[in-house]
Amino acid sequence: MRGLAPQTRLIWAAAIGASLIALAVVSPVLALVAVVYHVGLVIVAARDLALLPGRAGYAVRRVMPEPFSLGEPEEVAVVIHNRQAAGLRARVADHAPDTLRATPRVVGGEFDAKGDLKVAYNTHSPKRGAYRFGAVDLQVWRDRGWWRRQVRLHLQQDVAVFPNVVAIKRIQLSLRRGLRAMAGMRRARPPGASTAFAGLRDYVRGDDVRRVSWTATARRDRPVVVEVEAERGQQVIIALDCGRLMTAPAGDLDKLDHAVNAALMLAWVAQAYGDRVGLMTFDDRVSGFIKPERGPIQLRRITEALYAVKAEYVEPDFGHAMTHLALRVGRRSMVVILTDVQDPEASRELVAHALRLASRHLVLIVAMSDPAMLSARDDPIVSTNRAYEWAAAEEFVASRRESFEQLRRGGVLGLDVVAGKLSPALVERYLELKERALL
Repeated sequence: MRGLAPQTRLIWAAAIGASLIALAVVSPVLALVAVVYHVGLVIVAARDLALLPGRAGYAVRRVMPEPFSLGEPEEVAVVIHNRQAAGLRARVADHAPDTLRATPRVVGGEFDAKGDLKVAYNTHSPKRGAYRFGAVDLQVWRDRGWWRRQVRLHLQQDVAVFPNVVAIKRIQLSLRRGLRAMAGMRRARPPGASTAFAGLRDYVRGDDVRRVSWTATARRDRPVVVEVEAERGQQVIIALDCGRLMTAPAGDLDKLDHAVNAALMLAWVAQAYGDRVGLMTFDDRVSGFIKPERGPIQLRRITEALYAVKAEYVEPDFGHAMTHLALRVGRRSMVVILTDVQDPEASRELVAHALRLASRHLVLIVAMSDPAMLSARDDPIVSTNRAYEWAAAEEFVASRRESFEQLRRGGVLGLDVVAGKLSPALVERYLELKERALL
């Protein structure tokens, strides 16, 4: 997109000139008119061209999120400055990566009195990874002019699409506003959980005499007991299945990317509530392990690990993964396994090893339902083909339900949610378990 292009009025003017040349054959007077007309047209067109700024003198920059967030609609702005372009009309086409699904591809605007132009378009990032923006194509013209000048402004930029950090900022704001306030809640002690000192209070009938504080009793001259609560600083281990079934699409993202967003969201919320968070990724082997820690550095490690994970077309080895986890994590923890659950036969290995792990840890199996599958089950049956679709979808959903029931009977928690709602549903379940003191 470079050089000059005639505006519509110049094309019409040239067509009229051609008509005059054709009529000049009939009359010498018309030949003189044609000459004068074309001289005048050349002068006007040349003057208009001189008023358009040349290729030099343009400064361009992009204003965009750093980094982009997986699955989020985000805005990219292109800012162009050229004092000589003040008042000119313009169209801008940014060479954004096709993967970011930029819309619209061409944006119009007008340079202000200072020679500044700002246009914006929307992006949607369905895949993690590194991408490159190319040049910016600019077309400028005067509002009643004859020419359009086309300029290519070179502005290559490398960007990265990370797991969804925008959603974390939203929930961070919600937590700061106190939508879920947990501070001060009293908790019962779950079996095997450690306890923390919560305060002193007067003894009442029925209290355990082993909790009497004899020092405080002597000081106050009345019976005083120690009040304890389940320790809030627990451990959360996120185990992310990167096997074959996680490559399946589920709405706008594939299942692994939904799980990546949910894992990062859970890691941030657990850190906000004082829990240590770790991460394990696996397929037919354990591909990564980050031991549970607290702090912003730990979140950065987890974010970078989630940015890099890829699904492999292999069957996950749940036995190897959970054995590895059991050996690396001795303290009772909440283990969140983000995976896919099918019929009981296909999920036999997952169920068996999850039940074994649940003897020491609190295990939560998280799976995503495909929106298309749910639509096939819930939409009206209007034809024979739809009846077959409904039967297949109903059978698949019922099989998943049976697998989750086997887990529940063995003391393993389950969460089956539509893919697009996975992150908030997982956070809600975590907060519920915190409130019930099951961690």
